[in-house]
Amino acid sequence: MKFYSKVRVRFLDLVILGVAAALVVGTSLLVLNRQSGTRYVQMTGETGEWIAPLNKDAEYQIPGPLGITYVHIHDGTAAIVDSPCKNKLCILAGAISEPNQWVACLPNKVFVRITSSGTNDSGGVDAGAF
Repeated sequence: MKFYSKVRVRFLDLVILGVAAALVVGTSLLVLNRQSGTRYVQMTGETGEWIAPLNKDAEYQIPGPLGITYVHIHDGTAAIVDSPCKNKLCILAGAISEPNQWVACLPNKVFVRITSSGTNDSGGVDAGAF
């Protein structure tokens, strides 16, 4: 009784394997190219909007109805480090660094979002939505 048989690789099998490999590599290059670009931090508060490059360390004071929310940009990430809200969920949300990620202090009406000049995506569904 045989448990295996000889497998013959045909020309069409190699063509299908080559096309599949080309699709995987092509898709990977498109995704990586789309994520490369200058990233910015877009901060919106009660009195206006500020845009800053993500690759330059800085600290911003964003006014809201409860007081000042402090946004810290450091090492390619942005985070809310202090805010006058009671529950401090915006601080606990941590740092963001990828395009379309955001953090907000809802009681103080401050919204911080990462945008990118290299993407034409206006913020579609991502893995965090599932």
